[in-house]
Amino acid sequence: MNTVPILIVGGFGSEPQLYNPLRTYLGEVSGRPVFITPINRLDWAWVTLTDSYAELLRKLDRTVNELLARTGSARVTLVAHSAGGVLARIFLGDQPYRGRVYNGHQRVDMLITLGTPQRTNREGRIGGLNQIRWAEERYPGAYWSDVCYVSVIGRSIFGDPNGPPPERGAYQSYRLISSEGAQWGDGVVPLDDGLLPGSLQIVIPGLRHDPRPDRLWYGSSPATVAVWWQAAAAYAATHTSVIGYNQSKLPVGLAR
Repeated sequence: MNTVPILIVGGFGSEPQLYNPLRTYLGEVSGRPVFITPINRLDWAWVTLTDSYAELLRKLDRTVNELLARTGSARVTLVAHSAGGVLARIFLGDQPYRGRVYNGHQRVDMLITLGTPQRTNREGRIGGLNQIRWAEERYPGAYWSDVCYVSVIGRSIFGDPNGPPPERGAYQSYRLISSEGAQWGDGVVPLDDGLLPGSLQIVIPGLRHDPRPDRLWYGSSPATVAVWWQAAAAYAATHTSVIGYNQSKLPVGLAR
């Protein structure tokens, strides 16, 4: 059995306990130990004041090191939701971010992003646009050859400025990220911008962005989790020598 631990990295404004159901389901489906990064609302509130992920990166770095020491594993698998995926991509890097280098790619075997905005053509503090641009400009696509990248996005809401509230909200969010609101996505992140070039790309109809009891999202049930986890695990098992986007290699196949 693969005993590489899994670490969940939460999204903007979230509390760790929000991901307890996902932790349980992922543990059942994967058979691996699963943990949650202790990043909370106060940590995210600090981001809105500083326009910086520096404190979040330090907490993620410390958590990864503690987890590897605790389990005796050489690497960890990251499952990152929403803005947590942007944070994870910066953590993998070898370039200074606010004066510190993390080289997380040396300690991570796979990064699975769930509803993460992978790129944007805009700038600004709102919506973490500056952080998205920073990550994509320095580490475009599935950048690191020693990390298996998987990007998962739901296709559930078409943005419409004149539609009911979910469609109007989606329109505004999609437009913030990509300048175009009339498109499909998970209600927060546009479909195309949630797919990382060079990664295994998984589009799941009906999934919404946020974990709420009245809607399907990426961690709604063991069956939902199994859809993307089993595809990711199979991909990792058959791609033992992944070529990163920084090594002049065409992207891998698209799964829709």
